[in-house]
Amino acid sequence: MDVKWPPPASEAGWRLFLSLGAVTVLNWLEDLIFVAVCMASREIRSPESLPARSAASVTVAESCMDTSGRKKLGLYFLESDERRFPAVIGGGYVGGTTPVTLRGKPIGDISKTGGWIAAFFIFGNEMAERMAYFGLSVNMVTFLFYVMHRPFTSSANTVNNFLGISQASSVLGGFLADAYLGRYWTIAIFTTIYLLGLTGITLIATLKVFVPNQSNCDQLSILIGSCEQPKPWQMLYLYVVLYITGFGAAGIRPCVSSFGADQFDERSRDYKAHLDRFFNYFYLSVTVGAIVAFTMVVYIQMKLGWDFAFGSLAIAMGISNLLFFIGTPLYRHRLPGGSPLTRVAQVFVAAFRKRNASFNNSAFVGLYELPGRRSAIKGSGKIQHTAEFRCLDKAALQLKEDGPEPSPWRLCTVTQVEEVKILLKLLPVSACTIMLSVILTEFLTLSVQQAYTLKHTWDI
Repeated sequence: MDVKWPPPASEAGWRLFLSLGAVTVLNWLEDLIFVAVCMASREIRSPESLPARSAASVTVAESCMDTSGRKKLGLYFLESDERRFPAVIGGGYVGGTTPVTLRGKPIGDISKTGGWIAAFFIFGNEMAERMAYFGLSVNMVTFLFYVMHRPFTSSANTVNNFLGISQASSVLGGFLADAYLGRYWTIAIFTTIYLLGLTGITLIATLKVFVPNQSNCDQLSILIGSCEQPKPWQMLYLYVVLYITGFGAAGIRPCVSSFGADQFDERSRDYKAHLDRFFNYFYLSVTVGAIVAFTMVVYIQMKLGWDFAFGSLAIAMGISNLLFFIGTPLYRHRLPGGSPLTRVAQVFVAAFRKRNASFNNSAFVGLYELPGRRSAIKGSGKIQHTAEFRCLDKAALQLKEDGPEPSPWRLCTVTQVEEVKILLKLLPVSACTIMLSVILTEFLTLSVQQAYTLKHTWDI
């Protein structure tokens, strides 16, 4: 019996049913993590002025007891922090999270930038990325099996590698955005890489030279694996462009939502309301992109072929890139604040080095933090001290033996310590998603395979 290609609508229904559940759970997890971060990141206001001190002196801590009889640690400050991250921070960032231009200069009239107009230019980028991500995740398994004549196991493994690269590389994208490039340039670079990968995939589906011979290959031949196999260079090219596409998500997924939130003024009375509304619209765009991938892209593939299906993803990404770059003059930016991995490592090293120090020691001076509104982390505000994980507070424990200019690997700011505390509080949430991620992967690969196999076996 000849192959019924494109597959009938009932098979597309399988894809839609199995995948929409995955999208819903994924969006719920993203919402949960965002809420946890927002609840933990309350900005504090430090004293604007300090009593006069000699150059080598520091503020003396005042200790108090809470209702449980446990010492409550206060916040105390030094006059400057020029020893810390000198090349990146330059002695502390005045103004906390003050937005800047693309060139890193203060914005003259902030009312002419940011806001909802700038945010809507950003929505399209995430919608196109989700559309391409889910469109490839579901359709690539069948493309590899029916067009490239690869076994279902090999097809699923290839798609799983694509999903893994797409997810794992987000850590790299977030690191580059926070440490060096900033969110705008990270998105701009990686969204271009994403578009190049989608263009390469479209060429595979368009040009016959990139796929094995399809003649004399009926449905039974495909199922038993007797069709002509792709040449090694054809598979190499497919792997390269597919994994480049997955790598392109590195700078989009971790940066787009936060870059959109940067467009709203924190000093505004309606800031929280705008932020809530923004993330509602943002995740709506994510869901819309996924639904389009599971319906319209599948419909295009069924009616017009693989070249038009993959081409539609490339076109959507190209349009979103164009809109993103058109909105460049309207965006507000945050300065990169240095390597977050270095800051986390400094907290653990400093806490370990002072593990035997006591808060009741006569040499105890106070918890180290910068005065005023300055933050040691460029582009970020200060974070209020919390009582959890008191062992990590020793990283910010200022002792007389530390001297006037201690190493950042011996003494950290309270904000650095609180960053690590927030990270530790989020670890249980991430750990709970490990098995769920495995199940979602099965939804996107194995379930689709089973649906196709059962359908075509029944036809035979």
